[in-house]
Amino acid sequence: MKKIATLAVLAAAASASYAQSSVTLFGIADATVQVGRGSVDNNVGLGSGGLSTSRIGFRGVEDLGGGLKAGFWLEAGYTLNNGNGQNSNALAFTRRSTVSLMGDSWGEIRLGRDFTAPYNNLYDAFGDNGVGNILETQDLGITYGLQTRTSNAVSYFTPKTLGGFFGQVQYYRNGRDASPAANRDQFGNGYGVRVGYENGPVSVGVAYGETDFNDAGLGAKVDTKNINFGGSYDFGVAKLLVSVGQDKGEALGESAKTRLYTVGTTVPVGAGLIRASWTRASEKDSEVRADKFALGYVHNLSKRTALYTTFAYLKNKDASSLALNGSVTGAGDSSKGLDIGLRHAF
Repeated sequence: MKKIATLAVLAAAASASYAQSSVTLFGIADATVQVGRGSVDNNVGLGSGGLSTSRIGFRGVEDLGGGLKAGFWLEAGYTLNNGNGQNSNALAFTRRSTVSLMGDSWGEIRLGRDFTAPYNNLYDAFGDNGVGNILETQDLGITYGLQTRTSNAVSYFTPKTLGGFFGQVQYYRNGRDASPAANRDQFGNGYGVRVGYENGPVSVGVAYGETDFNDAGLGAKVDTKNINFGGSYDFGVAKLLVSVGQDKGEALGESAKTRLYTVGTTVPVGAGLIRASWTRASEKDSEVRADKFALGYVHNLSKRTALYTTFAYLKNKDASSLALNGSVTGAGDSSKGLDIGLRHAF
């Protein structure tokens, strides 16, 4: 009887412990018909992630008591049209892979693979997805564009009790994909900082980051510096979003800078949402640049399912030859792209 009573007490304690924990399976299935037109070659096919990147993930939180919580987040991207992992044939948690300690009064310490601080500060009407996404910064020989994610990161986030003010500090080693593991002590090291204010209809932020990594094509170390400012204001009938940034790369005694400008808006219309933006990537001290104009509509069939379409027109100047949706265009020529898709969130 004593053994039975002991087991009953342990079972009750375990039940109470698990009752304070939660684990959620979540994901997005997004398929899109992609049409691309360029001066050299065109492309038509079925793609993935025209509205939101297709993904599957697990996240959980455990209440440790006294305002302290522990959490984890594992998120893998995939391409819905062929079932492959986003970056390889295998499904891998490369979108996010973190474990955290969170306190109501002091914030969050997060360890693992996550978005970089400067990338968190982008304000884009298209959420950096699909044919209307913000232009990836380009260069003329030195790879130095804005880094989306980093591995091996230690991040700190301020608590949500600062009257709308927020901050993030991040440090990582061997965190850039182009840095080989054998050189983890020499390349891929960096840090990022983001601060801002968000309250009601207003959101503003500024971010800065530095990373050094090994570019196999150049056979040299590249030092990168990224800075951006951004903000949004929700007028109710429409939201305005603005971003301005600069990416700088230095290698082999040479340096280059690309500046990025984005202005966008989202307008709710009944069960739908109209989205529009203009974005420019331009090389400093040259005539090389690309301008993209995008217009899209999202129609929500329910809280989880939406139909959408986006049209984009991209104009290159001088040596720029960016193209949309897998098409190919010549330097200084234009490109057009169209997405028509279906997204389901679960």
